[in-house]
Amino acid sequence: MAIEIVRQKANDINLDRDLYAKAYDMGVSFSQMLELIDPSESNDKLDAFERQLMRFGIRTKDDPKTGMGASKGEMFFQSNQPASVILFPEYLNRVARVAVMNQDDIMASIVSATEMISDNGIYRSLYIDDTEANRQFRRVAERGEFPVVRISWSEKATTLAKFGVAIQMSYEFVRRASLPLISTLVGRIMLQTRLDEVGMALSALGNGDGSGHASGGKITSTNLTVYQGGTPEGTQDMTYAGWLKWLYVFYPGMCTTVFGCVDDTIDVMTIGKPTVDPLWLYSFLDKSQLGGVPTLLNGRLSASISHVIHDQMTANTLIGIDKAAALIAYREAGTDLTETNKIINGQWNEIVMSNTIGFQTLFASARKELISVHDQAQQGTY
Repeated sequence: MAIEIVRQKANDINLDRDLYAKAYDMGVSFSQMLELIDPSESNDKLDAFERQLMRFGIRTKDDPKTGMGASKGEMFFQSNQPASVILFPEYLNRVARVAVMNQDDIMASIVSATEMISDNGIYRSLYIDDTEANRQFRRVAERGEFPVVRISWSEKATTLAKFGVAIQMSYEFVRRASLPLISTLVGRIMLQTRLDEVGMALSALGNGDGSGHASGGKITSTNLTVYQGGTPEGTQDMTYAGWLKWLYVFYPGMCTTVFGCVDDTIDVMTIGKPTVDPLWLYSFLDKSQLGGVPTLLNGRLSASISHVIHDQMTANTLIGIDKAAALIAYREAGTDLTETNKIINGQWNEIVMSNTIGFQTLFASARKELISVHDQAQQGTY
């Protein structure tokens, strides 16, 4: 059933808990719901939610210029303005989202896109028939068949998982604490949630997403010895040349992100390079005499690579991805309505902060595992 949105000014909006239910049904956050009702203009300094805070005199930050301090939590529970309590659950949600955004955003270096959904924890997966033979463009003889890459919906679903924490924070504490203090405490606690989500993404990259499509299986494993001409026995130290050759396996894509444990990540980041890069030196010479500086047109090896250290990675194993084509995230957009009602009713001594998310792999060619030990049994589980 379509939900009708009636445009209103900030002071005219009737704030009630039903707005959360409508937002959930539409697959949007409470802040986004307010924006639909009271859209922000390009020159507005406040968004729709912030205009509601201003409406009830709630200040989330100190203002040194005016000497006005931030509000305490009790401003959300004003007896003379009971609608202000409706804003408190979304205030906590915004604190959690900002904490994640201000963190080094690992997720932004992993997923190509995030789809916002509200399908009760299940979303139908894509089916991508991705093989090199299927995706190659080539000359086709008269009446011949073109290569086909099949993309459709899978019969299997992507299951979303909930990550969160229960924060024991009494009603009396919230009333007396300043909003910056609440923001600091909740934001710091929520950082672990993002690390847990990264672990789930890493598991999908390594083990597959279970969707059953050709690109959804276990990651393709490659061996370091192949790229630096080493013997097949034992462990080799990675060389700069071997590293560059391995990066080329992502062509025509590009490796953008590499996962590893602490030791392996540090080893990669401290690989010995030539004392003087010959190409750098060459750029200073008389190119009219030497014919110019050689340029690799189809390697795309010089891009900045993001390194992610994660304790799920086993030793001697790296996972590289092209984030533009390796993984997509599905996140449930609505808030937890049970928790929202508890907070609005004031019937709580703890608050559950949670995110619901799932991951699906896209193209197999955009994720590769590199092991530095010849024995394939050494490759990691994620």
